[in-house]
Amino acid sequence: MEVTERLATDVAIVGAGPAGSTLAALLAERGISTILIDRDQFPRDKLCGEFLSYDALPLLDALGVTASLDSNHCPTITHGRIVGRQRSWEFALPRPARGVSRLLLDDLLLRRAQMAGAEVRCGWTAVELSPQGEGGPAVGGEARATVVIEREGVRVPIDATVLVGAWGRWGRFDIQLGRSFVRDRTHRHFGFKRHYRAKRTQKERGFIDLYSYGHGYLGVSPVEGDEINICGLVRASRLSGHQGGWPRFVEEIAAEEDRLAALFDAYIPASSDFLASEPVIFRGKEPVAREIVLIGDASGIVDPLAGNGMAMAMQSALIAAPAVAGIISAPKNRRRHERAYTAAHRDLFSPRIRWSRASGWILSRPSLLELALRVAPSRPTGRFLASRTRGSYETVSRLADRWFQ
Repeated sequence: MEVTERLATDVAIVGAGPAGSTLAALLAERGISTILIDRDQFPRDKLCGEFLSYDALPLLDALGVTASLDSNHCPTITHGRIVGRQRSWEFALPRPARGVSRLLLDDLLLRRAQMAGAEVRCGWTAVELSPQGEGGPAVGGEARATVVIEREGVRVPIDATVLVGAWGRWGRFDIQLGRSFVRDRTHRHFGFKRHYRAKRTQKERGFIDLYSYGHGYLGVSPVEGDEINICGLVRASRLSGHQGGWPRFVEEIAAEEDRLAALFDAYIPASSDFLASEPVIFRGKEPVAREIVLIGDASGIVDPLAGNGMAMAMQSALIAAPAVAGIISAPKNRRRHERAYTAAHRDLFSPRIRWSRASGWILSRPSLLELALRVAPSRPTGRFLASRTRGSYETVSRLADRWFQ
């Protein structure tokens, strides 16, 4: 393997999804040298519910990305609906949200990071990670960390004052860092998605729907291009011994639930195949591991039913940015900045994760969901759950204003 160069930067970010690209844009805008690394070439698709919650929009506004959502005709979503076997809850969201594919959003945010001045290394795979004090040569008396990236037989070490992990739900470095969640065998799920088009003219594009089935659930969200995204989650135990892949599994749950049969009968596939995930483990994760700052799904996962994953990813970048900038300006105060980020992460995300897990437990049990739909008033309950499973629009606005002022 050939090593052709050795790079040095203030910050190296592994993963260019919504979290990584947002952080790269925020830091580069401040003049902090930033290298953003991703193994994929963009645009590229990702497993996701593709519902962009309203509490992400203040940050998108501040980054100047909202106009691109409008020009790409990303639908506005104003209502939620939880669909049971016999009845449904329908409710207005506290604020309008957007439907946008990861293919589009991730590309927009990556380009925004480039425009801000971040160096982007797409198509490069991070193959080695050496945390602080185990990596590159010390600079100014401070030890540096190193990530080694590789492409087509070429390896490039990158020394950084701060390494940021934005590699998603599960990565090889989680095992290397000894993170406890990777050993969990009891909370594993798998996700799957596919885009569809309606067989007939769609009358409703402003709804996000949730459907229940045994040990899992589906989210149905409109995206740009008159398509909808059907994204599902299922416990790993239900797939034990299952044969036939995701098409067969969809046939199976449609045969069990009449509402799902009607849903799939109304649409035709718009993408060639299903996109599936590595195991998703719903357990707490630390936002800093061995002096590596973790953001997005690498720092914690909210149940998909909340429709808050993309928003949380971007918000984690927003609260990590001051900590990372603080470490760059005063490396000797690293621990203080890491503790500040950890506390901000807990305060912003822990309550909504707890509410989402409780709601997901009910949603993946159709009989229990039907009972809840029968006894609880739909509109106030729906709005209450929507507000508890996401952040405050005003809080995110204040955080964005503070960074950009």
